[in-house]
Amino acid sequence: MGSVPAIWMRWLAVGREREDQLVPTLAAREGVPEDSMEVRLSACALLDTIGVAMEHWAWQDEAEDGAELTRRALHCLRINAL
Repeated sequence: MGSVPAIWMRWLAVGREREDQLVPTLAAREGVPEDSMEVRLSACALLDTIGVAMEHWAWQDEAEDGAELTRRALHCLRINAL
């Protein structure tokens, strides 16, 4: 398959940095250790959900309200209190 393009590696690194920034907040909120798998999964799911909602918003001809799309997306994960 060959080597991974540098831009893709940077994309992955930025995503990991965002997760690392979010993990302490989620861990404190839930009262669990920052190194728990559940906290890392929550951070990944939350960031990806917001990203998908914003991509959907960006590709619409007549864009819906971005905040409402994000709320709908989070509701799909049952993360309503954020």
